[in-house]
Amino acid sequence: MKKLKKVYRQTTKRWKWALYKKRSILSKDIEDFLKDGVRLHIGCGDKKLEGYLNIDIVPTQATDVVMDIAKGLDRIPSDIAAEIRLESVFEHFYRYDQMQILRQFHRILKKGGSLLIYWLPDFDTMIEAYLKKENVGIKGEEFDLYNVYRYTHGDPIPKNSPQQLHKDIFTKDSIKSLLEEADFSIEKLKNEKFPGEHLAVGINIKAVKG
Repeated sequence: MKKLKKVYRQTTKRWKWALYKKRSILSKDIEDFLKDGVRLHIGCGDKKLEGYLNIDIVPTQATDVVMDIAKGLDRIPSDIAAEIRLESVFEHFYRYDQMQILRQFHRILKKGGSLLIYWLPDFDTMIEAYLKKENVGIKGEEFDLYNVYRYTHGDPIPKNSPQQLHKDIFTKDSIKSLLEEADFSIEKLKNEKFPGEHLAVGINIKAVKG
């Protein structure tokens, strides 16, 4: 019984802290953090990067500012950011939002500023691996239909859906066309292996505002 009460107290304390943290984050305004040359970490999730303004639609221990990127970028002034960084994020934007988001990124970046997009799933690579039945599965030895699903849909579960759900699929050609249409110059666009994985499914990109 004593042990049960202790667990209850600890759980209650954690929930109270989480609620306090959420309220604390939601009370902050992005204008409090903005300065010339700011670096933005978009879709930070639980990963807090030092030296960045960490932004996510969901308040976590890593989040500095809560924002729906598809709706909130107007709050950020033009020509202020040195860098905008997204890791496993761009695939979570609906197709109808992608161009206006990229144009907003272009507006927000200073001249010469960088847009870094990491680990964008490459549909060409995953389909080739699936059709060849390659032994490079991330879950299981073979790159089967479930492995394809993880990259095309994000493998959401009830507690993180719909945020975790991937909203679109990409190839190197399709993301290149989008970035060029948004007036970015592409300095890097290549497939690389995510740490611990056996197949270079992720496209890593560096695009620059000219």
